Amino acid sequence: MNPKSFFLALALAALASPVAAETYLGRCKMGECLHYDQSGRRVEGQGSARVPGQLVRVTLREAVSDRPDTPKRRLKFEAPSEVRFFCSTARPAFGLKGGGYQGLNLGQISGATELVANMYLRACHPGVDPGRNIEATLRGLGYRPTPNGIFASFEALIR
Repeated sequence: MNPKSFFLALALAALASPVAAETYLGRCKMGECLHYDQSGRRVEGQGSARVPGQLVRVTLREAVSDRPDTPKRRLKFEAPSEVRFFCSTARPAFGLKGGGYQGLNLGQISGATELVANMYLRACHPGVDPGRNIEATLRGLGYRPTPNGIFASFEALIR
């Protein structure tokens, strides 16, 4: 194998490899911190002309600690689960267990939606750090207030 072919093979293997896991702090409330390990990001579908976006699936594992700075090696992660997000500034949403999608108002985040907004940001915009103000980060990415709604299926979500 010549050197050019060898490097091309290495580059193709790297592209085919799954993305390395990202461990991040989801949130801390009342002495409990939720940490997530995200991996296996895959685009599974596309939105529509009316509601553009991408349906993304990630694998998440959760660990609980009492401190935000708990070293990764000390976190005990639970079994992985697959989570779907519809990455769209027009109608952001996450997949519900048992089917359907919950619309997210990422233009106005409250305490109850802070965790899922953080998960959405990490799944839909890998490598973007939410910084101290996730709402400002999402606004900078083009998110505006949108209605929260429940959609029975992906097809209903992108209609």
